[in-house]
Amino acid sequence: MSQTKSFFSIQDELMITVESLRADLALKDEKLKHYEQQISWLTEQLATLKRAQFGRKSEKWETPEQMVLNEAELESQKPDSDQDEGPQKEITVQGHTKKRGHRRPLPAHLPREVIKIELPLEAQRAEDGTQLQVIGWEVSEKLKFEPSKTVVVEIHRAKYGVDSGDYEKTAPPLPSIIPKGIATPELLAAIAVSKYGDGLPLYRLEEVFCRHDIDLKRSTMGRWMVKLAEALRPVLNVLSDRLLASFYVACDETSVQVLKEQGRKPEDKSWMWVRSTPYGDKKIVLFDYSPNRSGKVAQELFADYKGILQSDGLNVYDGLESKEIVLIGCGMHARRKFESAAVDGAKAGKSLGEEGLQFFRRLYELEEDVKDKPPDERYRIRLEMALPIWIEMEQWKDRYKSKVPKQSKIGQALQYLDNQFEYLKGYLKDGRLNIDNGFTERSIRKFAIGRNNWLCVPRRRCEMAA
Repeated sequence: MSQTKSFFSIQDELMITVESLRADLALKDEKLKHYEQQISWLTEQLATLKRAQFGRKSEKWETPEQMVLNEAELESQKPDSDQDEGPQKEITVQGHTKKRGHRRPLPAHLPREVIKIELPLEAQRAEDGTQLQVIGWEVSEKLKFEPSKTVVVEIHRAKYGVDSGDYEKTAPPLPSIIPKGIATPELLAAIAVSKYGDGLPLYRLEEVFCRHDIDLKRSTMGRWMVKLAEALRPVLNVLSDRLLASFYVACDETSVQVLKEQGRKPEDKSWMWVRSTPYGDKKIVLFDYSPNRSGKVAQELFADYKGILQSDGLNVYDGLESKEIVLIGCGMHARRKFESAAVDGAKAGKSLGEEGLQFFRRLYELEEDVKDKPPDERYRIRLEMALPIWIEMEQWKDRYKSKVPKQSKIGQALQYLDNQFEYLKGYLKDGRLNIDNGFTERSIRKFAIGRNNWLCVPRRRCEMAA
């Protein structure tokens, strides 16, 4: 029986084997690269979660002193701690000049209570027995604080009648938000400011009133707040109209938990949409509740608006861009992503994250320098000094955006910067515009403090919030 000759020579078979091994190696290299990226991404996510759980939340650098819990002891150790709030005053001492803290004068509009201290009669004589006269006063000021004062207002309504018969007429009652309740406008305002401005939950306010021996239940105050919101609806409408008539409006959203909402679980996330007018002396901030962050909500909130709208890169705002509405971005959101890359990112992305932060540091330092200048001067300086930084940043972004993994922290930061770049530098169009949405975020902060204290919000109260 004759042997069957192989179609391929030994050399050909070796070449096929080598090519097969090369293909296997390339496939394994691709898998290894994928796994490395996956490990890097998971490492970044773990670092972010650990910082969210155990680390600081702020982008700002915090000194070790800020981490100390006992604030009173820490502040008491600082020199001249009772005079460190004012400008320094130079005092010349023989041989040298030193700076000493100079306390700011107390506000002139505060009422003054004068206490005069005089010497005893036997001490009002000079050494030779001459009677001394008052030639002036050494005046110093101390600040006195009186806790909130509670007063019972008695309303006496005159009753009129005649000598004979049972005809009777009574003077009308005073107008009241709570017609049959005990709450005056001053009390309602105090509760509203304490709860929504200072973040005090109603159960703590109940304890405050209890210390004054006043029995005022939290359920009663809750009903009062709902009634107050209904009474203030016309004010809300006027403020909303003024906001929509402004040339420049900012918007952001913050989550809130709402109880007893039909068709939704208590743990489902709801939202407060926060609109504001960042420019001008009389700023407006409005909170609007919605169970979602859909584009439909944004369309409703800005249905009649014509002007400049500042927001983050959330895609629900994209549908608002038109001839009437010009969108500009928020530098704080972009900076925050580079901060995350510099702190929580993989080793390869940390340096790029720090480079991105340097661009924003230069921009924000410039904003700090021009914040008190008039808008036209601010506009000129920005074009002269900020625009070149943005051009340099754009070149830097284009050089690296395709060289980093898209799902990494630095990849996400560069992608956000690339997508939002024209919007982010939109504030350069007008000296009255801000580089970021900081005013709105600071307005949300008080609500966030209250949200942590309240734990949740009943549905009806949330609907009335504004």
